[in-house]
Amino acid sequence: MGIALLAARLLLAGVFLVAGLTKLSDRKGSRQGMLDFGVPAALAAPLGILLPLAELAVAVALVPASTAWWGAAGALALLLVFVAGISYNLARGRKPDCRCFGQLHSSPAGWSTLLRNSVLAGVAGCILWGGRDGAGPSVLSWLGGLPAAQLLALAGGLLILALLASQIAQWWLLLRLVHQNGRLLVRVEALEGGLASGGVEAPVENTVQETQPPEGLPVGSRAPGFALSGLYGEVLTLEALRAPGKPLLLSFTDPNCGPCNALLPEIGRWQQEYSTQLSLSLISRGPPEENRAKSTEHGLTSVLLQQDWEVSEAYQVSGTPSAVLVNPDGTIASPVAGGADGIRALVDQAVGAPARGAPTQGAPGQELPVHQPGHQPTAQGEPCPNCGKVHAAAPTVPAGINIGEPAPPLKLRDLKGKTVNLAGLRSKETLVLFWNPGCGFCQQMLDDLKDWEANPPKGAPRLLVVSTGSAEDNRAMGLRSTVVLDENFGVGSAFGASGTPSAVLVDRKGKIASELAVGAPAVLALAGVAPDPANNGSGGGAAVAAIPQVGEPAPSVKLPDLRGETVDLADFRGERTLVAFWNPGCGFCQQMLPDLKEWEADRPEGAPRLLVVSAGTAEANEAMALRSPVVLDQSFGVGSAFGASGTPSAVLVDEEGNIASELAVGAPAVLALAVARQSEV
Repeated sequence: MGIALLAARLLLAGVFLVAGLTKLSDRKGSRQGMLDFGVPAALAAPLGILLPLAELAVAVALVPASTAWWGAAGALALLLVFVAGISYNLARGRKPDCRCFGQLHSSPAGWSTLLRNSVLAGVAGCILWGGRDGAGPSVLSWLGGLPAAQLLALAGGLLILALLASQIAQWWLLLRLVHQNGRLLVRVEALEGGLASGGVEAPVENTVQETQPPEGLPVGSRAPGFALSGLYGEVLTLEALRAPGKPLLLSFTDPNCGPCNALLPEIGRWQQEYSTQLSLSLISRGPPEENRAKSTEHGLTSVLLQQDWEVSEAYQVSGTPSAVLVNPDGTIASPVAGGADGIRALVDQAVGAPARGAPTQGAPGQELPVHQPGHQPTAQGEPCPNCGKVHAAAPTVPAGINIGEPAPPLKLRDLKGKTVNLAGLRSKETLVLFWNPGCGFCQQMLDDLKDWEANPPKGAPRLLVVSTGSAEDNRAMGLRSTVVLDENFGVGSAFGASGTPSAVLVDRKGKIASELAVGAPAVLALAGVAPDPANNGSGGGAAVAAIPQVGEPAPSVKLPDLRGETVDLADFRGERTLVAFWNPGCGFCQQMLPDLKEWEADRPEGAPRLLVVSAGTAEANEAMALRSPVVLDQSFGVGSAFGASGTPSAVLVDEEGNIASELAVGAPAVLALAVARQSEV
């Protein structure tokens, strides 16, 4: 029994020793792990140091017999804390990254992690059960009692085990390198052969495509499921990525891969341009901080982090950059496409675009290179002064247009596919309305807008609706005015719009003639609709309660969360709360989603807590993977009670349940309110 207790102590000591050392060597990862498990940002850094020190202290205490009981008590306490933290997150449907052994091994916390810690807690409990004097012999006394022959045999066995472990590790690393880079080496050899022959295609016997089957899983087979951490600790699954019902392109990248980094600007552009036709997610690896920096630089969304190559191996991807297409029903739709050109061809196939390589500008047959980091963006068709090549112009987003300045160019297709040019509408003043058919506040004002179209006031402007969503969704609105599609919100952003509904007047000379109007009442007023006092300026419909002012009690909020459980704003008293009005189908909400997740992951000291009052389905809201409570307000009754008439918007509620700020409308204003200290409001 004594030998078993000694073995149990050494096992626990080894586990805690490795855990403590690896956490100390990965301080940033340890801090991020604390944040992922919901530890407040102010405590994450000190706990990221104290925890590994405590683990090392437990490891040291477990070895001598005189302190083993106390070491086991410390081990049990730490393991129970781990079990409680994992259980709490699993109960909330979250699987944060368990950085139990730093960079040596890390994976999303799950039932296996919970079981492992529970078993180790049971081992610690057995040591405690023996009492302070019954924790087994000390290591030195046990070794001292062994005959010389047994000591030599033990030393030899340990040496052999160490050599075997070293050889296994070397072979494992070698196989990993061969598996990941074998295809790349073959492609390099094929490329070298082509260059050696003056650019002529290699003979058939040297062509990889003729001798090897396509890489990846068989087309039509079931796509392997996964649950990976995002850049801010959220967990995204294959099912959530498939929820929009569009083809899903999984692009496998690595932050240390040069060709991957060169392709990132194009991937960011594809995510915006093809958002209605294709879901595009990146599966990367490495530290979240490094991937967040690249994501911000290139405007990337939906970036997932695998711990090693587990998802790549499941999809039989052997190099980066690579991509595979998944059907909406969850089956594999294509072989693995390797390299930038292969991925471009796969994207074209998915969205039905013409094959690349057709002449556009420059020499016949020349494909214009995409703007790369380190090269200077130039006007369309002009060569880069650094490299002499023609790059696609980098998109620019003005901060907003002042009255009297020329309106930004607007050339978009209408619902029939015909191009509409704002410059061709200068015969009359034009109200440019930024819209989203999935926005509840837009739907609320739809009847008023139709009444305005049927009986416009004298001198009313022409209406041009710049909308997101599909052509079918926009046709279903039944508007008479021209509707054009702006899927990536580029035109809306150029006009300074950051929420829907919003609008601006453009005069007959094509110049901005008004400030940007945000929210249904302001938009209708700009259209020439006089506010109805009986309806509090809502533009029609049933009467609503007066909008509460700063210092007055906040309206009641009792709504179901994503699990169907009722959440009451009154339960939030005692701490300031930012009530954000949201719609997962709102493009401006989606644009600010990464910033909101980053705020959740590292909430500033003194910042309020967040309660998201959202439209849409529970599934659509779950796919956002926010940590904060999300409640469903399908009728927008609560939003209207607070005076909200567009998304995203937000208002602060103080510790006593009173309104503490004016309504913030648009992503910049909402984010500014989220980081404001109490003294700054």
